Amino acid sequence: MKFLNPFPTAIGPSRISPWVWGFLVLSTVSLFLALVMANLQFGLVAPGLLNPLETRELPERWGVQNDWIHAVQPVMVAVGIVLGMRFVPRRPWGYLLGSTLLTGFSLRYFIWRSTTLNTAHPFSLACSLALFLIEVISLFSIALQFYPSVFFDPDKRIHQANKYFRSRIKNPPSVDVYIPTYNESVKMVRRAVLACRGIDYPNKTIYILDDGRRPAMADLASELGVKYISRPDNLHRKAGNLNHALGCTQGELIAVFDCDFIPFKQFLYRTVGFFSDPNVGLIQTPQHYFNSDFHLRNLGLDFLMPSDLDSFFHYNQVVRDRFNAVICCGTSYVVRRQALASVGGYYTKCIVEDYQTGTSLEIKGWRVVYLDEILSLGEVPRTFRDYLDQRLRWLQGNVQIYFCWRDLPIWTKLGVWQKSFFISQALYCFMPLFRAGYIILPLLSFVIGFSLIAAPPSEYLFYGLPFTIILHGILSWQSNSHYSQLWTEIYESLFCFPALGRLTRMIGNPMGHIGSLVTNKDVMNLRQSMDIRLAWPLLAYLVIFSVAMFARYGLPLINPAWMRSPFEGEEVMLAWNAYNALIIFICLLACIDRPVRRRHDRFPLETIARLRIGGQEVWGVTQDVSESGLTMALTDRVVSLDGGDAMLDLPQSKLTLPSKIVRQSSKHGYPVLGLEFHLQSVEQEEALIRLLYNETVWFQKLNRVGIVDSFLILVGSVWRAEPLVRRFR
Repeated sequence: MKFLNPFPTAIGPSRISPWVWGFLVLSTVSLFLALVMANLQFGLVAPGLLNPLETRELPERWGVQNDWIHAVQPVMVAVGIVLGMRFVPRRPWGYLLGSTLLTGFSLRYFIWRSTTLNTAHPFSLACSLALFLIEVISLFSIALQFYPSVFFDPDKRIHQANKYFRSRIKNPPSVDVYIPTYNESVKMVRRAVLACRGIDYPNKTIYILDDGRRPAMADLASELGVKYISRPDNLHRKAGNLNHALGCTQGELIAVFDCDFIPFKQFLYRTVGFFSDPNVGLIQTPQHYFNSDFHLRNLGLDFLMPSDLDSFFHYNQVVRDRFNAVICCGTSYVVRRQALASVGGYYTKCIVEDYQTGTSLEIKGWRVVYLDEILSLGEVPRTFRDYLDQRLRWLQGNVQIYFCWRDLPIWTKLGVWQKSFFISQALYCFMPLFRAGYIILPLLSFVIGFSLIAAPPSEYLFYGLPFTIILHGILSWQSNSHYSQLWTEIYESLFCFPALGRLTRMIGNPMGHIGSLVTNKDVMNLRQSMDIRLAWPLLAYLVIFSVAMFARYGLPLINPAWMRSPFEGEEVMLAWNAYNALIIFICLLACIDRPVRRRHDRFPLETIARLRIGGQEVWGVTQDVSESGLTMALTDRVVSLDGGDAMLDLPQSKLTLPSKIVRQSSKHGYPVLGLEFHLQSVEQEEALIRLLYNETVWFQKLNRVGIVDSFLILVGSVWRAEPLVRRFR
């Protein structure tokens, strides 16, 4: 029976409900009045000049002594708390303690901040108030994400998966494995199919869902012994492709892998057991990547820093699982066919289908489970432009869900906790606006010469720095080092200005399709390059700040009088802009894309190898290993090799690979050979895929970095400035 798609093609205009606007306006006015009352109480309103010369004073109980020892005492307490939290057990009471400490320091900071608005002039008040509101909203967003950490328990689902894995049933449910593709290369799809073929599960059927209608894909399916499905049009993009496949297949469960993902051997046995609970409709696993994010690669930080999605997949999703608020992420998941049928299939109205389809299941009462166990590896975009293209599409899809309340009544059908996660997600969608405020407002303050925080440096040291230390330290601890506030600011700074452009374009038509629909992964770039059209806001910031610095402090002959006059809080604004300049400089370095010249990624796999060539046999250690070849350092100093064809044996992996010597050199007196694989069977290809892309090798394992290490790595990336110093020939 053909699977029916209940969603109409036409999309009418969307409007924001009046109560939403009313709530927003009322909240803003209420907060503004509260701040005015606080300032009146402390006697800080000083109309007149943009920068009044009279010194603002706090009430005696809030005052800061001129003694610097007194000012740094809270800083020392905050550092002690962050260090001490490392010894607190990761139990609900420990997470509650962390949240309580963060709450206490946050209240202390924001009570003080409410007294630091620059009320001397309407313009300074507007800018100062805007920054304060951004800080409040940002902290509220963080609270929604991290206060439920008391329920953070990543091991719970893993223990369940272990139980299901040990008690595997003899007649497991049938699984259809979908590999949707549109315009990706045959090489990429082939790798995904080979990995799916290697999944240890007896009752599975693999399908290539080709929306490009390419004969090469049909030939690939025939060669590898899998099914091939295409359709006459591309209606509704990936969602339409999946819905069409639902009508052509019959499996009880459906596993979906994007063609740039490689599942592990035990993927299905680790997941299908959860469907023994009849209420489970979908199980999502994390996305983990075998190549580094573009910015880490460009900065030379491969294998040092985790992905920018690390905290989402290994913290946020785990917490969401407790409240049935898990986000379906479009790949590396298994879904029950019956559950999909109950919601009419994949959701088609938005530019992405995953988040919306998972939400449909939750609204319908199905349980969406999250297993925090890496069971597949994916490929991330390799250039700044492709990264932005992917993330902007995700952003647009995440925003669109709030305009689908007729089909997805999240505010009326879901529970309180589930709604809180949608509020958190909505705030996150507008985080580019807040990040732009953190960048632009301090720069405006420094250039014009007025303070956004009307307080001396000693007060900021007493109130602001302890809060900052606690914020960075507690969030890192609560997320088990999956979250770094420092690197989050880098990610947000890279993304904010292009994202503001996309959000602006969405104002007139939020449900329209802007930008590309598929992320480019097959990139070949022979030169080191920077996309100025995307990086120019970052470059403009550094230019403006540098000119302002020279004009204010360095070139007395040309700087105007209004820039020579000091202003209250100038030291704080200078420090803030210097920090922003550091972040922006790192962002600019990250935007300098390295060349991509290789057809396959190389991995630092070191294993004992034996090379048989002619009548000779030599031993060595592998180094850079890829799908097409490797480098092998021999243990014998002098070896005479006659001929080029050879057989490479990897005893530890029980793998033999026909090879050809294509390069010879020496290092420290030992021969180094470059080998190219000449694989002769599909089984050899499968074995090589399992060797490179599996959970046992160190370079594919999950990486976590603490707050100190992340800071040192950040400073080191500036010190080395590798994209500027290194030349890729």
